Amino acid sequence: MRFKYAIPAVFLIGPTASGKTETAIELTDKFPFEIISIDSAMVYKDMDIGTCKPHKDILIKTKHHLVNLITPKQHFDLGIFLKYLELSIEEIISKEKIPLFVGGSMMYHNILLNGFHDFPNDPKIRKNIDKEYEDSGIEFLQKKLESLDPDLFNQIDITNPRRLIRALEIIEITGKKMSTLKRKEKIQFFDKSSCLKIGINTEKKELTSSATKRLDEMLEAGFKEELEAIINKYQLKHKDQSMQSINYKQFFDCIAGSKPLSEAYDESIKATNYLIKSQQTWLKKLDLDTLIDCKNLKMSKEISDTITNYQRRVT
Repeated sequence: MRFKYAIPAVFLIGPTASGKTETAIELTDKFPFEIISIDSAMVYKDMDIGTCKPHKDILIKTKHHLVNLITPKQHFDLGIFLKYLELSIEEIISKEKIPLFVGGSMMYHNILLNGFHDFPNDPKIRKNIDKEYEDSGIEFLQKKLESLDPDLFNQIDITNPRRLIRALEIIEITGKKMSTLKRKEKIQFFDKSSCLKIGINTEKKELTSSATKRLDEMLEAGFKEELEAIINKYQLKHKDQSMQSINYKQFFDCIAGSKPLSEAYDESIKATNYLIKSQQTWLKKLDLDTLIDCKNLKMSKEISDTITNYQRRVT
């Protein structure tokens, strides 16, 4: 089997509020790593507080790839991710360093570790489906997918408009069911036997508590003001992709005064809990080399020891 990137790589994977970002920054001081962010919200410029993006001073000191790539008005998808990924990998290799993939966007971790099918794109068709979503809502897209490809309808997250739109785009371009197309051979990125896959996790109630505290800190740090500023700067609408990100989606209507803060707060916690549950389910599927409790006071040492042993194996 051929792999696009025949290099070692380390993956630090965990649910939201598990401390991935802070841990990764610490690791760059100990090992020859550069961080590649696997976070579909941190790609947006000016969306800092609500995504828990590292402070600008940290981003200057510690290189983070795939952060601040596009404006909140632009669309982000797998094609853009892979384009910038390739540039990042080339830069890291030129420095004789190792990529450290960090983030909670589990679908992208899964693609890098298990490959993906290179399905076609058509901006015109996508624009038409986007218009259908804007005019008729997500239920219309759900019914359309169910009629065209019931097998896929039962496999994907039909509450995610991006997944629905992409599936319908592929079906319309190819004239074939996406569930059938998925049987073809995948493009593979990394040889998993040459990678180190570290999971960090803990009990869901602990993560929920940490996420709640973090949301309080976001609001104190000016999250509402940040959201209002980017809405005005980029003329954003509720259905813009960037505004589907957790926290931004729930607090969007607060800016217009059509939703009370308490309601947005509760919705944000609920959405975060759902995300944590989904991420923890993904962790069970990713064939990790080790899983460490992020509430363990010795977590940093365990991770460092694991990486040191890995380095001996691949060098």
